[in-house]
Amino acid sequence: MENKIKIAYVFSFIYGYINSLGFIIMNGLFFTFMSGNSVRLGVHIGELKLETGFRYFSLFFFLIFGAFIGDLIFSYYRKTGLLILLVLELFLFIASVLFSLKQNAWIVFIPLGIAMGIQNIVNLLVGNSLIGRSFISGIVFNLGIAFSRILQKKSEWGIIRIYLNTWLLFILGAVLGTIILENTNLCISLILITAVYTYVAVIIFRIWKSDKRFLVKMKKNKGKCVV
Repeated sequence: MENKIKIAYVFSFIYGYINSLGFIIMNGLFFTFMSGNSVRLGVHIGELKLETGFRYFSLFFFLIFGAFIGDLIFSYYRKTGLLILLVLELFLFIASVLFSLKQNAWIVFIPLGIAMGIQNIVNLLVGNSLIGRSFISGIVFNLGIAFSRILQKKSEWGIIRIYLNTWLLFILGAVLGTIILENTNLCISLILITAVYTYVAVIIFRIWKSDKRFLVKMKKNKGKCVV
């Protein structure tokens, strides 16, 4: 369980970092906050800014496609699915780095959008149903519930620490992403986060190779992940 939590922490950092790049480069676009992007999409359509609205809509498509392809791959390739997903996400990170050398900002974020969808699937397979994913609103909501449960003596302080660390690491990722981008450029910023992802991918692979129970079981009849 401790390994899974540490992986979730790194994933939270990556999400914060990537979101900061999207927010700065794409003028306020939340890279994985679909609630905020949905509001912005509606506003831009209402203001008849269809070109900008189309870009927001495209981001939804890429994130959905990443989750779709991630679940599909693992469903058909149970024994090697995790390795395929880790390599595919690394390939998408590298593609974004290469695109940043010659292409405009929007093209750069296409492979990143797909990669973030896949990353959510990987984190779910590892067994982190909420922490380490891009659902920060859910983290804050669960934090409030956790305080209530502790007051009722139905929970322990350890869960508070996990939720707080997840939230703070997300913020730290956004802070560092902003600092690095403003002092270097998009390409270097992407290279650094690709290195971070590569590090955690290697750790996930090593743990999985040594412990086949590392992943959650999949219920074929319901299509759900169960810890």
